[in-house]
Amino acid sequence: MSATQLFLLIASPFIGSFISASANGWPIWGKTLRSRSHCSHCQKNLQARDLIPVFSFFILSGKCRFCSAPIGINHLMAELCALLIAIISVWVFSDTLVLASVLLGWVLLFGALVDLRTKLLPDGMNLILVISGLLVSFWQGGGQGLLSAALAVIIGFGVFFLISKIYLHLRGREGLGLGDAKLLAAGGAWLGVMAISWVILLACIIALFSMIITSVYSRKKLEAKTMISFGPALAMAIYLLWMLKNANIGLL
Repeated sequence: MSATQLFLLIASPFIGSFISASANGWPIWGKTLRSRSHCSHCQKNLQARDLIPVFSFFILSGKCRFCSAPIGINHLMAELCALLIAIISVWVFSDTLVLASVLLGWVLLFGALVDLRTKLLPDGMNLILVISGLLVSFWQGGGQGLLSAALAVIIGFGVFFLISKIYLHLRGREGLGLGDAKLLAAGGAWLGVMAISWVILLACIIALFSMIITSVYSRKKLEAKTMISFGPALAMAIYLLWMLKNANIGLL
């Protein structure tokens, strides 16, 4: 294992904690950077021993040291997801692409968390993913890879843009945000034109199962007007297919 891979594994839970805090503070970026970590209930500043990713949650039994208020499990899940992304990336890649893969996963995790909270996907994040995806596609496939990625960006955005306009015309309300269209375009930049249909199919399957599980757990009946965040399903589909593409399984 290289020093870079070891560093990514060690740093990933801390990165996950930062991603979670940033997603909670978006779009006010300065809030995350300027303010000290504190309990959202009693507002007391947390100590260094309370901020150790994963371990602090279990040591404190999921409660604030000062007021015993429950700590949101979303921070723990973000830390574990960031660690899982690093583990999978290190397992699949053994070259310079391991860093690109980890960063892709972490940026998608940030976008998924923001979408879950706000039902929005940051434009800046999608732009970064498109540009970096085009660069990685050129690195992997040269001019042909770049051409496929650029075409996938146009097709990916165009497909969801068209669907959103048709739905708006037929139903009189928005059913698919342009943030999702931009994220699909970003996925195309990383995966190429042949993967667009796979991304949509896998994202729909993930979203469907998530809706069923959420409905059963919350005991709320799903209705036609029920709003869901499609961004997390798209993000998961893009990252899974990126891994399958580079694991030489032969799917893409």
